[in-house]
Amino acid sequence: MKRVKFDAKFTALTVGVLVILVLQAAGLLYGINEWVNSNLPLVDTPVMNFLTMLGGDVFLVLFAIFAFLVERRERGGISAGTAAFLLAVAFGLAAVGALKLIFAEPRPRPDYGTYAFPSGHAFRAAVIAAYGSDRWRKYAPAFWVYAVGIALTRLFLHVHWLGDVLFSLLFAPWLYLLLKSLLGGKFE
Repeated sequence: MKRVKFDAKFTALTVGVLVILVLQAAGLLYGINEWVNSNLPLVDTPVMNFLTMLGGDVFLVLFAIFAFLVERRERGGISAGTAAFLLAVAFGLAAVGALKLIFAEPRPRPDYGTYAFPSGHAFRAAVIAAYGSDRWRKYAPAFWVYAVGIALTRLFLHVHWLGDVLFSLLFAPWLYLLLKSLLGGKFE
């Protein structure tokens, strides 16, 4: 049986995901979440709403198709990294949905959709950033600016709490790295 090796980045992400999950479950993020939300202005503009859509399902599907087609063209198939990305999308969105139901955390703006924790938009953006920065390393900063930018749109629209987006920004790369490691993937 192949031994799976985890690095310091994976370990740090694991600790971060677990800490935020425990703090959320214990209700210890409430004060921080309230403080951040009350100190950020509401920026509910057409531009902000357009930007936040870049963390939605349509953009994720388009990016996944792009990644799949690039892999097929360059390699004739898909690498373990791309397979890990596609699996992380599927498993991650299911986990985000389950966590929303388990925690049933109300949103800062209750009239805006279902539950808040964790942020699906921030998860989608972060899983794209995790894969994209791994696959196209010279563009890593741009991928992470995109992911953090999507998380910020969720905060400025007052549809998520800080804990919601922080969890998703850590959970997505953690899940991607876990699946990539289990599949034995590396990008040469």
